[in-house]
Amino acid sequence: MPEKTHKSLILQQFIPYRMVNTAKRISDSLSKIYGSEAFDITIPEWRILARLAEDERLNSRDIGRITLMDKSKVSRGVKMLDSKGLLIKEKDEQDNRVTYLSLSPAGHRLYHDLAPQALEWESALIRALDTSEYRDLMRILEKLDKQLDKMEP
Repeated sequence: MPEKTHKSLILQQFIPYRMVNTAKRISDSLSKIYGSEAFDITIPEWRILARLAEDERLNSRDIGRITLMDKSKVSRGVKMLDSKGLLIKEKDEQDNRVTYLSLSPAGHRLYHDLAPQALEWESALIRALDTSEYRDLMRILEKLDKQLDKMEP
């Protein structure tokens, strides 16, 4: 009986490995902007700040779900942003256990100072792609997201 041949896993060609490494390199590189002396925020704080700038009012649970950050990272990020005066907290009138978060005027200022620099950084990164490649990348990422939704119970 012939032996079964097993396909070898080549790490540099394994999509999860490549995507995680690329995502980490991208995140670490971008963090040099928002982690700089001018802004002094962490990756979780940046994600919370950007999410609240987009959605305006969320609770911590929703932020964790949307950003895929675990509860403790969200909690620490919220605590730090709050201590810097960048958040407004409001208790839910129907459920005292839920607190809604939004950006304070200082939080909005920080975001509006930081976002153009983040977009400029992104622009420099995607300069490596032509318009068609950028559209393909966005389409591919969307397809992979949808496939993951189908694969998850």
